Amino acid sequence: MPPTEEVVAGIVARRPFAVLGYSAEDAVWCPACLRSAAGLSPGRPDGSGKPIVPLFARDATVREEVCENCERSLCELLAAGHGASAPKPVTAHTRVYAARTALSFDRVPPIEVRTELKTTEWRWDPRFRVWWSIEERPRIPASVVLPPPTPPAPAARPPIVRKRR
Repeated sequence: MPPTEEVVAGIVARRPFAVLGYSAEDAVWCPACLRSAAGLSPGRPDGSGKPIVPLFARDATVREEVCENCERSLCELLAAGHGASAPKPVTAHTRVYAARTALSFDRVPPIEVRTELKTTEWRWDPRFRVWWSIEERPRIPASVVLPPPTPPAPAARPPIVRKRR
């Protein structure tokens, strides 16, 4: 048994109705994404009028489910909430505009990363969908991984102009 499954088995032994996630709008959501990304609440119906169904940890068939929004395993999220493992690193790309550094993510970063960005003076820009910093050398959170820089493309040579004789 992997450590994550051992932690979940211990949680189920103590709390048989522990919720892994939710099924709403024909998708699977972790509890955080259900509220923040989808804007839904477990006690209310979803956008199509269907009830939001909880996925319980004691049901072994739903332990392989992955959140549709953040693409993290529901089982790992439940175990991480009880101190099993650290969150996975998130990849971001840096850009520089007008002496300001920007971080862009492919997907919505986890709440831990967003909180760390806010505490290290990064600000979210919803228009451009990037995190901005005005510091000269901004601090990158430890859980954010930057890909290695790509070498610049070779400069094009000027065209050869031949004169007729």
